[in-house]
Amino acid sequence: MKELYAEIGDADGNKDVIRGITPDLANAFIDAVRNTAGVEPPRQAQTFTDLIATIAQTSRVIQYLEAFRELAMVAADETGPYADRKSIAAAAGMPPSRLYRVLDKHGRPRDRKAHTAGRDDEK
Repeated sequence: MKELYAEIGDADGNKDVIRGITPDLANAFIDAVRNTAGVEPPRQAQTFTDLIATIAQTSRVIQYLEAFRELAMVAADETGPYADRKSIAAAAGMPPSRLYRVLDKHGRPRDRKAHTAGRDDEK
């Protein structure tokens, strides 16, 4: 199975190249970013070894993105005492109860009113 590379650039002409991405993961990533309906099974990987490599690489990406999503949720919650937690949960695709567990894991209080009581700088 041949490996692909992805080139990501910005408006200033800076570029970053990702080498060694399996073709099936590259296609799935593009489909996910574009919000393409319907997940397709791997098409390029045919052998057991190629499929295991695709699964392993996909698992690493998922774990990384889940950690990144948690940090983004915490950052959104830290924007202020009136950050809309229902919107954060909806954007993360999870129920509010799970959002509260994630925030608790990162030291964010469930009751922000008690946390900010008496602080004039946040009013």
